[in-house]
Amino acid sequence: MSILTIKNWLDPVLRKKGEPVDNIDEILVKLTEDMYETTLDARGAGLAANQVGVPHNLFVVDMGVEKGEHNLITLINPVITAMEGEELSEEGCLSIPEVYATVKRALHVEIKGIDIKGNEVRYEAEGFMARAFQHEMDHLKGNLFWDNLGKVRRDLLKRKFKKKQKEKVA
Repeated sequence: MSILTIKNWLDPVLRKKGEPVDNIDEILVKLTEDMYETTLDARGAGLAANQVGVPHNLFVVDMGVEKGEHNLITLINPVITAMEGEELSEEGCLSIPEVYATVKRALHVEIKGIDIKGNEVRYEAEGFMARAFQHEMDHLKGNLFWDNLGKVRRDLLKRKFKKKQKEKVA
């Protein structure tokens, strides 16, 4: 397995909608294995394919992250089938490192998709995991978490990110 480069929000691939996956082949299996490794290395909860430069409609999520365990799953061509409630909570993104904001999300979601073996799967999630599923679904639509914020707050976060990038170079 390999650690992939995570694209930052300036990369146009993050604004592209994921293309449906029609075939699970060796290349796709290798991609998801590398995405697992990359997610763990980055200490993330999930990673969408476009975050590593591949405009496919798939993401990986670590279902065990809240318990300090690792239980990585792949969802191909996922669809959220139900959403209930709402909560405000802090959110970040591997493509926007060191930048966080309070975002409103559904408290409970049901999601379905295809796993890496080609089986239809369904998950129900609450709280943090529901947020993770919604966050990754946003990526597949070409959206970032700060797109759920007002323009002023979003612009402040963009400036904060650019400042942090300049500090890293200096």
